[in-house]
Amino acid sequence: MRKKGNEIRKFWSLYVFIGIFGILSFVFGLYPVLKSIALSFNESSTVFTNPEFVGLKNYREILRDSYFWDSFKVTIFFTFVSVVLNLAVALILAQLLSYKGLGRSALIFKLCIFLPFIVPDVVGALVWKQFFNTNGALNQLLTLAGAQPVSWLNQRSTAIGVLVFVELWKHVGLYTIIFLTNYQLIDTTMYEAAGIDGANAWQRYRYITLPALRPAFILNAVYAFIQFMKTYSVSRLITFGGPNYATNFVSYYAYTKYEKMDFGGATAIATVLFAFIIVLTLISMKLGGDENEK
Repeated sequence: MRKKGNEIRKFWSLYVFIGIFGILSFVFGLYPVLKSIALSFNESSTVFTNPEFVGLKNYREILRDSYFWDSFKVTIFFTFVSVVLNLAVALILAQLLSYKGLGRSALIFKLCIFLPFIVPDVVGALVWKQFFNTNGALNQLLTLAGAQPVSWLNQRSTAIGVLVFVELWKHVGLYTIIFLTNYQLIDTTMYEAAGIDGANAWQRYRYITLPALRPAFILNAVYAFIQFMKTYSVSRLITFGGPNYATNFVSYYAYTKYEKMDFGGATAIATVLFAFIIVLTLISMKLGGDENEK
């Protein structure tokens, strides 16, 4: 008992910090999630006054809502394209930045690539909105070049592409740094041994580099999936879900419900999205873990 008491006194500061972190996580993390889920089972107009329990009514309504399913399909498409594009570009950038010939200038390139990630979402979205506006900088450049201006934000065929580009600019730096960190952990003697055995550049990349990057692939893919499934700010600030619901992501659709005082419906949509993300994330991590064990 005395030994155990001495250990507690020795690490008291650690327990204090863990306790503070646990309390803050519950107050600002777990409790709001649980409260939101609870609100989704109540009548919309009374959730903040005298909650009236209505069971699964809100869920039945959103599952019969064609706009919800349309927003879900748009979100899935946007997420798939964004995840693939971000990981592909990040992998290429990491490969380029790992080149030893860059020397000290590599740090400047890393800062330039990572900087957009720390730019506030609102600032970045508003700047790109002005850039892609009908009278924005991009169309002015096209006019100077003798081309016709394009309504980038007012056409279904281009609006979602603009958001994919903006999110790529915003997040690819983080994925690049994660890939690059994994690059630096690869034992270079493996490349030397493979070269002695006659392996060419592609074979060394395929059988040494890619397997070594598998943990980074899993981490980036899971994080990117979560990030893009809950995309909201670019839809809210740049396109307002348009044109013709082309960028009406699930998170933004839930927000429009909230604006209409449909609190029960909004929290039900958020809960469905939350559950979907959690399930697919766990499946991805399980599959990734099994692959690593092999």
